Amino acid sequence: MPLTAPVLVIGGTRGAGLRIVERLVAGDRTVRVLARDPAAARSRLPGGVEVVAGDLTRPETLEPAVRGAAHLVFTAGAPSGRYAPERVVKATDYDGVLHTLASLGRTGFTGRFVYLNSMGVTRPSIWAMLINLLKRNTLDWRRRAEAAIRESGVDYTIIRVGFLTNGPGGKAEIAVTQSPLPLSPRHRISRQDLARAFAAALDHPRASRATFEITATKGPPGDLDARLAALQPDCS
Repeated sequence: MPLTAPVLVIGGTRGAGLRIVERLVAGDRTVRVLARDPAAARSRLPGGVEVVAGDLTRPETLEPAVRGAAHLVFTAGAPSGRYAPERVVKATDYDGVLHTLASLGRTGFTGRFVYLNSMGVTRPSIWAMLINLLKRNTLDWRRRAEAAIRESGVDYTIIRVGFLTNGPGGKAEIAVTQSPLPLSPRHRISRQDLARAFAAALDHPRASRATFEITATKGPPGDLDARLAALQPDCS
């Protein structure tokens, strides 16, 4: 039977967030998703997922979704693959995180905030420069969002990824590192394997207050829990 307190996924109607929702449902977790358009969201989500109307840019709409959640997974951001002006990037990639953190404080949230971020927020590369040009300064705003999460006092896990693919999961080893990697096509992972890592980190004790990066490497899938067990907490 599903665990009763829901995991709230913000950004769960598309891309990596949707894959995380599917993984959690497959693992018998109760899942709640925030959506601007609940009817459209329900048409894409697995059956049994609770959908709550809300919008990151309207902070007054967040508390009903957050209230009673066991944990929160945040994958929302300005849409990829096309130009986004800085006002849109800031509203979602930064202000959206601040609004969510504020709602956690107002609702007495005691779970874990698991945040999806990009490689390249602390290491320059040509690809990071290109991403910042396409989605205006997104990595700068996301670096500031990380700092806000760490300073909030909430239990958190920050997982950074590189390029995402739609390939099948469970075909490659998932490497876990706390040494920042540059954003580059050689650092890639399927959305299915990303979802596996998020589901594993959600309750893992060593993932508490830790930042790490994941990428696919050659070789059969290994013991992901053992890799997470080697994590060190962020310096306070």
